[in-house]
Amino acid sequence: MSAIDRPIRLTIAALGGQGGGVVADWLIEVARRENFIVQSTSVPGVAQRTGATIYYLELYPRSQVAERGREPVLALMPQPGDVDVVVASELVEAGRMILRGIVTPDRTTLITSTHRAYTISEKSSLTDGRADAAGLLHESQRSARKLVTLDMAALAEAPDSNRGPD
Repeated sequence: MSAIDRPIRLTIAALGGQGGGVVADWLIEVARRENFIVQSTSVPGVAQRTGATIYYLELYPRSQVAERGREPVLALMPQPGDVDVVVASELVEAGRMILRGIVTPDRTTLITSTHRAYTISEKSSLTDGRADAAGLLHESQRSARKLVTLDMAALAEAPDSNRGPD
């Protein structure tokens, strides 16, 4: 591994029950097995859909600690303009990360699901109150250094999604 001068910073934005905590735990375990120092935090939210949670991880290779002779100082929360990877389990969650400045065109790879789980305000609107999915995707493309999209809900509901390794 080449030398890095700062931690790898990753944010997962998910709704309750969508597996954000499971993914964060997997990443923590993999990082530790690969000899990285890991700092992780989760901040549960109760706004919007009663359950939006941000999981934040910082990873730093132990080999760099030995070379530099000091431990890194790792943050507890994502800072605008300073996150390398954002994973959003739902399209509006990607939009929230963009609005907060967590996704930036000079640094961030944004991995987002294209499916929607409607917000309370979308559901309770007397007219069509749905957020514009095409607009969210356009803004995601414009705001991220790299954009990866997939329908995570369809993958999770696929017949063999819980099969496990062969």
